[in-house]
Formats: sequence, C-alpha cells, structure tokens
Amino acid sequence: MKNALPQTARRLLRALVALVLVAWLADRVGVDAIAEELASARMGLIVLATLLLAADGFSKAWNWQQLLAKNIDDQRIPYWRVIIWFFAGGFLGAVVPSSASTDACRVVLAVRGLGGHAAACTASIVTLNALGWFTGCLIGIAGLGILVLDNRLPRLLAPVILVFLGTLTVLPVAYALLASKRGNVLTALARLARRWQGLHHGLAKFVEALLVFEHAHVRFPAFLLVAATGLLAQTGMFALTAEAVGIELPFAVWMVLVPLTRIVALIPVSIADFGLIQAAHVWALSLFGVPAWDSFALSTLFAIEGLLIHSSLGVGAFLVGGRWSRNPRPAPLRKRNRPPSGQFSAWTE
Repeated sequence: MKNALPQTARRLLRALVALVLVAWLADRVGVDAIAEELASARMGLIVLATLLLAADGFSKAWNWQQLLAKNIDDQRIPYWRVIIWFFAGGFLGAVVPSSASTDACRVVLAVRGLGGHAAACTASIVTLNALGWFTGCLIGIAGLGILVLDNRLPRLLAPVILVFLGTLTVLPVAYALLASKRGNVLTALARLARRWQGLHHGLAKFVEALLVFEHAHVRFPAFLLVAATGLLAQTGMFALTAEAVGIELPFAVWMVLVPLTRIVALIPVSIADFGLIQAAHVWALSLFGVPAWDSFALSTLFAIEGLLIHSSLGVGAFLVGGRWSRNPRPAPLRKRNRPPSGQFSAWTE
C-alpha cells in the first residue's frame, strides 16, 4: 500500500510529460497545418493500415501461444485464449506509459487464465519481445542496406545500424551464455534461496522457460518467420498511412522506422503511443525531407490506429475474457514427454 501511491504518481507524471511533449511539438510544428493534413487523409487507406496493424498483433499472439504450449504441460492452450489475453492486455496497458506495463497486463491475464504458471508466462513474454527485437533489427538492417544501394541513406541515420547490429549480437550471445552457464545460474539461485525461501523455485522455472529453444526442441526459424510476417505487416501499415497523408518514400524507409519505433517505445515517455514517439518520427522523417506537419500527422494516425484496435479488439477481448473467467472450464490434461533438461529437473520438480 505504501508503494502504490508513489507508483501511481510516477505513472501520472510520465503521462503528463508525454502529453506536454506532444502539445509542445504540435505547437512548434503548427496545429493548423497538422489538422489540415489529418482532415485530408484518405480514410480507406487508414482502415487498411489498421487491419495490417491488427495482423501484426495476431502474429505475435500466435508465437506467444506456441511458446506457452512448449513450456506448460498440464493443460491445452487454445490460440483463441491467447488472443484474448494479448488484445485485452493491450487494452488495459494502452493508457499506461511504456510497453512494459502492457506486457505485465498480458502476463497477469495469462496467469489468471491458466491458474498459475507465472514463471512460464513471464518468460514467454520476454522471449516474445526478444524475438520481435531480433527480427525487427534484421528487417531494419535490410532496409538500411536498400537505402545505401539507392544512395538515399541520410548520414545522420547511418549510426542506427550500430544499434541494430548490437541488438542482433547481444540477444544470441546472452541466450548462449545462459544456456551454457545454467548450472552456475542454478547454483546462484540455490544460494539465494538461503535468504529468500521459495524464490529460487520460481526463478529456476523462469530460467528453464527462457531456454525453450533448447529444452523443447523448438524450431527457431518458424518463430522468426511468423515474427517477420507480423513486422512486415506493420511496415505496410506505415507505408499505407504515409500514402494516406501524401508522404511518398521508399518502402525501405518504413522497414527502418518500424524497429526504431519499437526501441523508442521502450522509453516510458509515451501514453497510448502519444509522446516521445511523435518526436522520433518527426526527426527521422525530416532526414528524408518530409515536412514536420506531415510527419506529425503520420505519427498521430499511427497512434489512432492503435487506439482503434484497443477500443475494438481490445475491449471485445476484455469483455469476452471477463465473461469466460467467471465461467471457467477445466482444460484437458495433456501429457508430453519432454527430454531431460539436466540440472533443471532438480529445481523444477
């Protein structure tokens, strides 16, 4: 209870900062010019763009369902249930600064729906995000390469390749180190248990769930393909939204903007995709000669498209999920022979 007020105050402060940033940027760019661009936007293209953004959500939910299924053996997890948790969590986290809060909402809904398995649900979301970052950086590097070949890459945007390459290096290395040193990690958890009884059990399960690509013999390329399909749909969403407000740029630009947007969204200075994201879009697109009011209109429509999904699929999933949780049905048991996971068995049984 003591920490609830400061946490709420921090969230309100972040939301206030985000709104002040948007208001200041809109005033600098020109409210009338932005309003004119929004009023003249082609609604048919915006609807198509929104559908593509929704398709990205369905692809993420598919990968999440597969990750959960590989880590949870005692019940069947239908895809439609994961869709409900995914979009309902997006709705609940829409007004909470940063994407981390949205992920927390999704974990809570999944844990409630499954009647436990907090470690596996949390690890699956972490893995899902890592897949998104890894795949997005691959697409971003491809986009940068195309711009270089066409001699259209702005000099100030070139350092972004270091961010993408760093992500592509850090994620696999971190996973490989965790897999090779898991015995040491479990030993450290055992020592930790001497001070906090019961904590090591959940953390050990979390570590095991993170190593799903190893212990469950998961085919990584299949996950990569689904993630790439969703991110390319989101790239198409940006391209269609840009066309709706009269911005004409190569498709490769949007291939770079999508992972950049994901990275900026990690900074908790946005609420419902309003805030620092607009500033990032205006800056990045200005390097390609796009007027600030056009860029701001594009970024605003991107946020509105997200709100449309939250207010339709998100609200619908929340209502259906709430009704389903009041009338739970026992899920059938599903036994699956999992290969031995070495030292994990001693800590997770």
